[in-house]
Order: sequence, then C-alpha cells, then structure tokens
Amino acid sequence: MKKLSILFFLVMFSSLSYAQSQFMLYSMKGNVSVVENNVTSKAKVGKMLDSKAILKIANGGSVTLVCNEAAMFSIVKAGNYPLSKFNDSCQAGRSSVSANYVKYVWAQMTKASVDAGSNRKAYMNTVGAVTRNVNNIWIDSKLDTVNYAGGDFPLSWKCYSEAKEFEVQLYTQDNIATPFFSTYVTKLKINIPDLVAKMKPGNSYFWNAAVKGEMNDDLKVLNYVSKEKFDEVINIINNQKPGGEAPAEEAYRTAFMLEDAHYLADALKYYSKAAQLEPNSILYRSTLMSFKKDYEIK
Repeated sequence: MKKLSILFFLVMFSSLSYAQSQFMLYSMKGNVSVVENNVTSKAKVGKMLDSKAILKIANGGSVTLVCNEAAMFSIVKAGNYPLSKFNDSCQAGRSSVSANYVKYVWAQMTKASVDAGSNRKAYMNTVGAVTRNVNNIWIDSKLDTVNYAGGDFPLSWKCYSEAKEFEVQLYTQDNIATPFFSTYVTKLKINIPDLVAKMKPGNSYFWNAAVKGEMNDDLKVLNYVSKEKFDEVINIINNQKPGGEAPAEEAYRTAFMLEDAHYLADALKYYSKAAQLEPNSILYRSTLMSFKKDYEIK
C-alpha cells in the first residue's frame, strides 16, 4: 500500500509539472498556426502557449520557442507538433543561446511595460566599478569598459559644476600616471572616432574626463579591438543562433549579446537594425530609445 501511495504521488507530481509547462513563441518563419481547444489560429510572436497546444508548421516554415523562462529551442521541419512532447526541452541548460538572453526576452515579451528594454543590464554579466574619488565629473559605470571595433559612438559624463570646458585624457596600460594624449571639448561627451587616430588596434587604453584645470583619477577602460578579434566575437554570437530565428529577432539577440560584451557601437547598429526590420515592435523600438538615452546618443 505504501508503494502504491509513493507511485501515486510521483504520477501526480509529474502531471503537475507537465501542466505547468509554458511556451512563448519567440520567432517564426513561413506559415505557422496554433491549435488550442480545437480552434486554429495564426501564430503570433510573443504568444503564450501551454502544453496542450499544437503547432502546425507548413513546408518551409520554422519556429523558435522559449519555455518556462529556462530554455530556447527550434522546430525547423514541417508537421504538426503537440507541445506536450517538448517538456524535456524546457530544462535549463538545454539551450545553446545565452541563458541571460533567454531570461531577458521571456521577461520582456511576457510582461507589457512602457519601460520595455530599459532593464537590460539586470540580465547582463556587467558589474560597475566603484568610483575612486569625488570630483565634479561622474562617468557612468556602464562605460567602465568599452570594446571598440569601429563605428560612431560617444564617451559621455555628467558634470556637477557650471564648467564649460572639459579635458579628455588617454593613458596607456603601462603608464597611468601621465596621459599620452589630451584634448579639450565643450560638450559632455567625445566621439570615439576623435580618439582612434591616437590608438592602435589590438591595444588597451584608459581614459577619463575632467573639468578643465581639475584632476580626475577615475579611469575607464577603452579597448581598441582588432578586426580579427571582433570577427571571432561575431562568430561566437552567430553560432548561438537558433534554427527558427527571423532576421529581426537575430538582430536584436546579436545587439543584446554585443552590449553584454561591451561592444557598444556595434550593439547600437544591431538594435537599430532590429527596429528597422520590425518597426511595429514596441520592444525593439523602446530598447533602441532606451539604449540611446543610456549612452547620450541623439
């Protein structure tokens, strides 16, 4: 009798876990429909589905799903697929895509919010450094490390005085006591292309900004990445592409991963591309606006 009770408990626990599986349609290509309660409707990105739903994929179609905030997987062949057969795919660690990104898109696409895309850093492996001094200039920890491979992107700061002119300094890793280059600007930012003529690809530097005539020892890292190194990064990101990812979703995922890796100029390019490919997406449009606001981009 005791064995039967244990068996009954295990069956009930398994059934409960089964019933709790949730799927979100992340991306799709071609003709895809959903059958729920014997009613067939056109599949839509962002739609939530439970294990009782059936996906119908026509020839040439494919879908990518996120399951239980834990894993992302794709179905790339035509056919009818009861989602109950994919519970094993819902286990954390089964996805080739970054776990941070899987959690992020689940949170963004399942919760309607006017702040869509504004909390990206909560899902990234970025930790801000502690400011080492107190002065009239504050540089956001988002710029603690910037990997730059090309493109237009500003380094920005805040000023707590009425100063009208600022000094930007560059240091080598071997000598952080004396800058090897300095220039003066009247804005609270400087474009990285204005500095690259003084740098060599493949080298790492430090930079800071100070009110003219003042000192600031809060140094930030600026890595001038070679084309070969950047190509390696892009290849790693591309290798995480799920089988059923549409171009807009691919651009958005690439942007998120580039931002997480501190390639900010390139992240901007891909966030912009996602918003252009899917102009009706509130998430893509809001993320691009939030990104530009975070980094003082007009």
